[in-house]
Amino acid sequence: MYNFDEIIDRRGKNSAKWDDRFIGTGKEELLPFWVADTDFAAPKEVQEALRACVEHNLYGYSLPPKGCAGAVAKWQKKRHGFLIKEEWVEFTAGIDSALSAAVCAFTQPGEGILIQTPVYSPFFETIEQNGRKVLENPMIIKDGKYVPDFDDFEKKAQNARVWMFCNPQNPTGRCFTKEELERFAGICLKNDMLMVSDEIHGDIVFDGRIHIPMASLSDKICAKTVTCTSPSKTFSVAGLAASAIIIGDEKLRNRFRAEKEKRCINTGIPGLTAMEAAYTFGDGYADELLSYLQKNRDYALNYFKERIPKIHAFVPEGTFLLWLDCTSLMLSGRQLETFFTSSGVKLSMGSAYKDKTETYARMNFACPKALLKEGLSRIEKGVLRQI
Repeated sequence: MYNFDEIIDRRGKNSAKWDDRFIGTGKEELLPFWVADTDFAAPKEVQEALRACVEHNLYGYSLPPKGCAGAVAKWQKKRHGFLIKEEWVEFTAGIDSALSAAVCAFTQPGEGILIQTPVYSPFFETIEQNGRKVLENPMIIKDGKYVPDFDDFEKKAQNARVWMFCNPQNPTGRCFTKEELERFAGICLKNDMLMVSDEIHGDIVFDGRIHIPMASLSDKICAKTVTCTSPSKTFSVAGLAASAIIIGDEKLRNRFRAEKEKRCINTGIPGLTAMEAAYTFGDGYADELLSYLQKNRDYALNYFKERIPKIHAFVPEGTFLLWLDCTSLMLSGRQLETFFTSSGVKLSMGSAYKDKTETYARMNFACPKALLKEGLSRIEKGVLRQI
């Protein structure tokens, strides 16, 4: 049994989420619910593997552990039914770097890359910063949840070389269904588009769902898909910056590898050591984490519904992120950020997600329940002061 209720003080430990430059100190300190990592200790097997690495006390140039690609393959098969070969796996220092490498490996300057919005900001940032063209396919809200606009997607796909997406989706929490993924893939194949799938939250899906990797749907789809995954969200190892990039097609894999080497974005041995341990021994931890997160999710959803109805929380099917519609507070984007900070919490603001979501915010609930309760209480008191 893992104690996810344990409150571990991350102040002064180089945590971006808890750094006083962002949350302040003393009586003015904010409770942070913004950066998308967990406030839970990693599995003991990860700690033990890292301790053995450190006790060796020699940190020369390294190669990936021989068992790391195999551990990735076994995890994908057991948790997601995705059958891959070890040689399909490339390692990078985080998924953001992999997205940047993919943009440059598979497109030319000025070419279009299609994304859904709202979306995690590095998606459009890496496209723009590398001189490519962002083609936005805004999702639409139907029956209380975000759904794809396939008509718009099909139209814009004609001018795109790549579709880059995340599933589960950040920040909305949607898990695309098999039918949705197949429809997306059909459009991409018709237009000879590559699919780059960020599945970093793939282990974290709720209500009995099973994550469906895009590349697992068929050999034809797999041959046109780059799958980006990592243990970072599940096992609290994001700071070790290690991701697994799965590419079934050899020519695409060679192009990606060449771009990766050009950019010098190989990861270090501690991150890969942690990855191998997490994927080898982490089943029980992942199961318990998912149960705890679903209880946190349900508590927060009920709290907003019953005690803070002016803020509408979309039901996340996956991820540990709540997407909050704060429009009823009648505040501008800047005023909304001030509202949350004056209430004593720090959230990610909706203006960062490349859509007309200035009056939205994203809240991370991957923390001990006591911290979540305190954060929700602070938001409730802030709303009451607004009335």
